[in-house]
Amino acid sequence: MSSDTEYVTLVSADNHKFIVMKEVAQISSVIKSSQGFQEGETGKISLDMDGDILECIVEYLYYHYKYKDQAETGNIPEFNIPTHLALELLVKADFLDI
Repeated sequence: MSSDTEYVTLVSADNHKFIVMKEVAQISSVIKSSQGFQEGETGKISLDMDGDILECIVEYLYYHYKYKDQAETGNIPEFNIPTHLALELLVKADFLDI
């Protein structure tokens, strides 16, 4: 990782900014690999998605991070996805490899 910062800023296409712990953001292999480029130097990663989609993805990244050690026990609460965002979230999550 080029940057010493512990956080990265994810920026949506409609300019919503989300400051996320780098360790959490790197659950996405796409975000992790972008750290070697200019995004790694600036700490900002621009993503081609609306703010409401990115907000839900950030929430999922933190959910995944929080419960990653409990995956084997099955004691993980359900992650609720707004129905009207489900299809687009699926596409963007696939793109981000999460």
